[in-house]
Amino acid sequence: MPSLTLPMAELAGIVVHSTLFGTYCILFVGSLYVFFAKEKGVRRPINKFLLFVDITLFLLIFIHWILQIDRLFEAFIYKAGEPGGPAAYYKAAREVKFVVKTAFYVAQMFVGDTTMIYRLYIVWGSDWRIIVLPTITTTALTSRDGLVAGIHVVVSFARQAPGVDIFTSASGHWVVTVFATTLFTNILVTSLISWRVWSFSRRLDDISRSSTRPVIQIVVESALIYTVCLLITHVSYLAKAPFQFIALDATSPAIGIAFALLVVRVGLGRGAENTTTAHTTGQRDGHTRRGRSIIRFAPASETSMGLSTLPALDLEASKDFNERL
Repeated sequence: MPSLTLPMAELAGIVVHSTLFGTYCILFVGSLYVFFAKEKGVRRPINKFLLFVDITLFLLIFIHWILQIDRLFEAFIYKAGEPGGPAAYYKAAREVKFVVKTAFYVAQMFVGDTTMIYRLYIVWGSDWRIIVLPTITTTALTSRDGLVAGIHVVVSFARQAPGVDIFTSASGHWVVTVFATTLFTNILVTSLISWRVWSFSRRLDDISRSSTRPVIQIVVESALIYTVCLLITHVSYLAKAPFQFIALDATSPAIGIAFALLVVRVGLGRGAENTTTAHTTGQRDGHTRRGRSIIRFAPASETSMGLSTLPALDLEASKDFNERL
């Protein structure tokens, strides 16, 4: 079996990218339904920030996909007869469309990571101290000129001389920085959100505690899609393997899938258990009691999970729960 070449990797990447993008489009439509759906004939308040993120991510990912398709035609049709063929075209890091595509990819990563940090901030009761480290890793400021690492990647590609190996060039070092910091941020934020929900659930009764498990599952599973793609891309890049281009193409729609899937699952109450308002009747001390799911879709109270499509996601796990999460 022949070894994987750059043109082969790019072709395979387009197939993977297009397949995942199609999946993302379905989830995006579902997320819009969640945002604008009426409940009992009444339209609920909309979390305008998350709606803005939802639409922004879709536009960024859509344009990125269009650029990938355009580059495919450029490489295999318009540039096929030139010296080096498709391989030479794809190796040219300073090619305008490649630079623009990279800029859109960096923007997707930034929007995705920023949204995760926003959720972390909300889950931890609007405590700014908890987001200091992930904010630093997301911006990845440099001491030289204050630009984020992602911008350095774009600028370095635009200035890279023809024939320079992307893996060993200055651009390559910035690529490693971007992947490493983004991967660290995703793992850190997901862990902190899950730990916060889990630690809160320990203070609840058995009925209410069981309703926190779907919350953790939804958060972890949604983040896992993007994190796995990032990890494979990072490892492949360090190994200087062409497979990293396939993984990289998968990462773009994975960012949108992770976000839209979270909105859809929370908004429609999907999960290992029903996370919408659930009522379980039981007997305690001779009185009938109604336990409620940890997530209730209602207009904002003081407590918020940062997961809802509403301005805030009210958390009530028992009749005695009056704390902020």
